[in-house]
Amino acid sequence: MFSAALYTAATFPCALALTAIAFAQTPSATPTPVPPAATSIAPKIEDQDTFTVVGITIRTNNAAEAGGQGKIGQLWQKTMQNATLEQIPNIVGDGYVVVYSNYASDHTGDYDYTLGYRVSSVGKLPDGFTVETIRAGKYAVFTSETGPPQAIIPALWKHINSLTSQQRGGDRAYQTDFELYSGITDWSNIQMTAHIGLK
Repeated sequence: MFSAALYTAATFPCALALTAIAFAQTPSATPTPVPPAATSIAPKIEDQDTFTVVGITIRTNNAAEAGGQGKIGQLWQKTMQNATLEQIPNIVGDGYVVVYSNYASDHTGDYDYTLGYRVSSVGKLPDGFTVETIRAGKYAVFTSETGPPQAIIPALWKHINSLTSQQRGGDRAYQTDFELYSGITDWSNIQMTAHIGLK
């Protein structure tokens, strides 16, 4: 039986992934107006230490995700329904981490998308899990508004993509970027942070 709690946990991450992906990496050819609530969001520049994430990785690109051939929504749904990520040992914190890495080029190329948890150490992992290392360095950190994912995530990424390099704090490095989803108990009312690696 598909319980109401599981339905909520599985459905909203999928909606989040599907609505966010079109904006996560690809700047619009023509700028899209940003909702007023998102226009005041300014980046905080942080020096990020390296850390390790263990999760499930897929290889995709923005054209596939925007064109209906994406894998991200399926990844969220499958891992939520099967509680796959709960098999990860040595979890640190209470939130999901999404890592973008192994860029083939820039926002137009393929990249690895890893959904998982931050860990304190990596031991023997169950089959199918991968290890990603967040590179140390300078990151522009953006915090979304609080609300339903299908509203706040696209608004945040539209805002990020509307910024010039100077406004963002530098050029994108295209090495590792990551998103944090911490302390979420209600997937219809969330807040997340996007960490954009800079050169």
